[in-house]
Order: sequence, then structure tokens, then C-alpha cells
Amino acid sequence: MLPSKPYSFWILLAGFWAELIYLVLRYAIRYRYETIYGNLSQAFPTKRPPEIRRLLKRYYRHLSDLCVEPFLFAVASPHLRARLACFINTELLNQLHQAQRPVVLLASHYGNWEYLIQLPLYCPYPVYTAYSPPRKRWVDFLLGRLRKRFGVQLIPQQSFYRQMLARTKQPAKSALMVLIADQRPGPASLKHQLLFLHQATYVQLGAERLAQQLEAAVVFVDCVKVSRFCYEYRLKGVNLSPKQAEPLALTQCYFEQLEKQIHRSPAYWLWSHDRWKTSLHPSSAGKSVKA
Repeated sequence: MLPSKPYSFWILLAGFWAELIYLVLRYAIRYRYETIYGNLSQAFPTKRPPEIRRLLKRYYRHLSDLCVEPFLFAVASPHLRARLACFINTELLNQLHQAQRPVVLLASHYGNWEYLIQLPLYCPYPVYTAYSPPRKRWVDFLLGRLRKRFGVQLIPQQSFYRQMLARTKQPAKSALMVLIADQRPGPASLKHQLLFLHQATYVQLGAERLAQQLEAAVVFVDCVKVSRFCYEYRLKGVNLSPKQAEPLALTQCYFEQLEKQIHRSPAYWLWSHDRWKTSLHPSSAGKSVKA
């Protein structure tokens, strides 16, 4: 167990660097200011400009925390990591493993999704996740070492669906698959929209299709930022049978849960991402639309 002084040292050092990053992002380069302001304004149309600006400031502070948190996690002792990332209701995963059910775990770009690399320490499953390899090899090498440190197995996004179907359908090969499901689909996959944060939003159906094909249990990750650099991950079973659900029902349920999460503490979602760049008019939401 770490004594209090080293714990304070790492937190204070991370806070110092996060403050510097905040000043650069917020004032020096005004990182994606128009995108962030526009996303917040459209997602919360009843909020007045002063409220939007306060949210924007809080988001820049959270984004600055996100920049240092992977490195804080990398140098942390097990005791400190337990403070940084606390997993609630892991008993659910144990029960599903005993029932030999594969699991599709739906996460999002809310709070800190990188801390989920610690999941293999809290569940009996082999843990897989999809990733997009960065163009620069040294970045790919560094991120790969950080993300695989606790046993998470990384699979390139383009082949993730195919590989997971092949691996999980083998006898006694149940797996836990972590999917960040709120990403904007690629240009070739702009077919399905849902209403999300008052806007028609293109959505990916990969997680839903994977759950249906494998008859997997679906678990939603409710992330809560309890203090600076520290998060709780509350695991919640989704009461839908993927095999029997209507098309888009599971994806709709996921985005409804995510929207509740965002409304609870709006500053902690990834507002600097141009999520609605290719969305259509809200009246088309919920329909299958050919791009």
C-alpha cells in the first residue's frame, strides 16, 4: 500500500501538468473552440450563452485531465490505481461467466475510457477491444504497451467483428468485448440515425450485430467522475435479448443511457469531436437512411 506522501506527489504532479495543458488549450490555441461551443449549444438549446461558456470552461479542464491521466495511470501503484478507477458490480460479470455467456460491454467517450484497460484484473474473461492503429509507429508502440499492460487484447477495428465471431464461437471461448459505441460511423456506413441530444445522429450497429450473432449478454458502463483523476465504473445489465430485439432497439437503449449520463454531468463527454458533421435533419432520425 502506498503511503500518503507518494499518493499526494503523483496527484499534485498530474494536477500541475493538467493546469499547464488547460492554459494552452483554452487560451493559447483555443483548441476546437467553435466545434465545442457549437456542439454544446445544439445539445442544450435551452441553456443561455453564459451557461454554455461555463460548460465549455469545465470541458477544457476535463480534457486537460484526460491528457495526463494515461501517464498517471502508468506510473501508479496498485493502491493508487484502485483509487483512480473503481469498478462497481463486477459480480455481474462473474455470474455471466459462470453461465458461459459472452459479454458485449458498451462504453463511451464519457469520463475516462482508457482506465478500462484494468478490466482483466476484475473479471474472469479474456478481454478484447477494437482500436485504430495510429499512423506514427512510436505512438502505436507506446499506446499499445499502456493498453495491453493488464491483459487487454487489442484487435484492429477493421477486423474486430470478424475475429470476435471466429474466436467466441469456439467451444469454451466466451469473451468480454469492450466497444466504444458512440463513435461516428465511417463514410461508407452512414445508413442509420437516431435522435440523440436533440439531433439526428448517425450510429454504428457493430455492437448490436455482434451481440445478436453471439447471443451475448449486453452490459452498459455508467462512468462517474467522483473527483479529479478518479472515476467509478458502474456495470449495468441491459434487459434486452439481442436475438429477439427489434432492429436498432439495443442501439437506441445505449444512446438513451448515454444521454442520461451526459445530462447528469455534461462537461465530461468528448465535445471536441465533430460528432454531427454528417447528420441529416432531425425528422429523419430513427430511420434507415442511405447516404
